[in-house]
Amino acid sequence: MAIDWFEKVKEYYLGGYYGVEEVNKFVKLKKITQEQANEIFKAKEEEVE
Repeated sequence: MAIDWFEKVKEYYLGGYYGVEEVNKFVKLKKITQEQANEIFKAKEEEVE
């Protein structure tokens, strides 16, 4: 079973375990796309509103 990096990173970011720097590191490692990173950041913003 493959790891769903997008869901895992999103879960950790929204939970406060990862910050912006860590999410961007996954983009550099090509585990998620920049579009997916932007979606994760947007989800956090929507959570705050």
